[in-house]
Amino acid sequence: MRLSYRPTFARFTEDYLATHYSGGVQTFRRLAGGPLMIIVGVIAIVLANARLASLWLRIPSFLLAAALILIGLQHTFMPLFNLFLVWLRRDQLLGGEDASIILELHADHLTITERGQEARLPLKSIKSLQHRTDSTWVLTDTDQLISVPRHDLLTGDHDAFIEALETAIAPDEPEK
Repeated sequence: MRLSYRPTFARFTEDYLATHYSGGVQTFRRLAGGPLMIIVGVIAIVLANARLASLWLRIPSFLLAAALILIGLQHTFMPLFNLFLVWLRRDQLLGGEDASIILELHADHLTITERGQEARLPLKSIKSLQHRTDSTWVLTDTDQLISVPRHDLLTGDHDAFIEALETAIAPDEPEK
C-alpha cells in the first residue's frame, strides 16, 4: 500500500507546536515554565526594591531576577524562533520538485521516501498511532513522529492506509 503527499509549512507548524506543547516530554515546563519564570522574576524585583535597604543586596537580587526573566522569555519564545528559522528556509526544506513524501507499507516494515532518500522503519518499532482531526501521527520507539495528513494527498487513501497499518502492527490475538 502506498501514500504520498507534499509537506506544507502550515502542516509543519501545527505538528511542531502540538508536539512541543503536548508531546508528553516536559509538558508543564514547556507550557508554563517560561511565563512562570517571568512572573517570579518580576515579583523578586518588586520585593527586592521594597524590602532591601542596602544597594549591595538589591543589585545582586536584581541581576538574579533579570536573569530569571530572560530565561523565561527564552523558554516562552523559543518555539516561535524555531518556526521563524524554518520559515526562512521553507523553500529548501518543504518546497521544490522532489518535496513529496512517499510512505509504502510492506509486510514487515514501513518505507519512507523523502527527497530521494529512503528510510526503513520496522513495524515492531511503531509504538502507537494517534488519530487527529487533520492527520494521524505514527509514533516510534525512538520518539520519532511521522505525520500522515488526511487531506491534500497526491496518491493513496488515508483511511485505508492507516487501517492497513493498524492491522499490520496489531499483535496477533489468539482466537477463542
